[in-house]
Amino acid sequence: MKRKFFECHDLFEEIWMSEEGSDAEFFRALIHLAVGCYHMKNGNYRGAKSQLIKGTQKLKLFEPEHLEILISPLVASFRDIILDVERVLQGHIKADEIRDVPMMDRSTKNRFQ
Repeated sequence: MKRKFFECHDLFEEIWMSEEGSDAEFFRALIHLAVGCYHMKNGNYRGAKSQLIKGTQKLKLFEPEHLEILISPLVASFRDIILDVERVLQGHIKADEIRDVPMMDRSTKNRFQ
């Protein structure tokens, strides 16, 4: 599966600019994560780490879910990825050993109402 992080950034930024309040901050968190993943994909691990940390910290404020998206599993996955990126920067693992970027899972809470 091809991940289009640059395109995700553009889409989330367009949504972010039209939102207000907590929803705007939620999309801002996703922008940071998309930028971090883009940097990671292109070998900029310092930039990736910085953006992934910012995005994960902002996203954590929306646990356990927001806009019918399960946040807690995303936060946990990105924390693991940040640890992997740190290990790459320290020379302990190779870049191809970084865990895959997770997909967003939807909540089932409101689907059947």
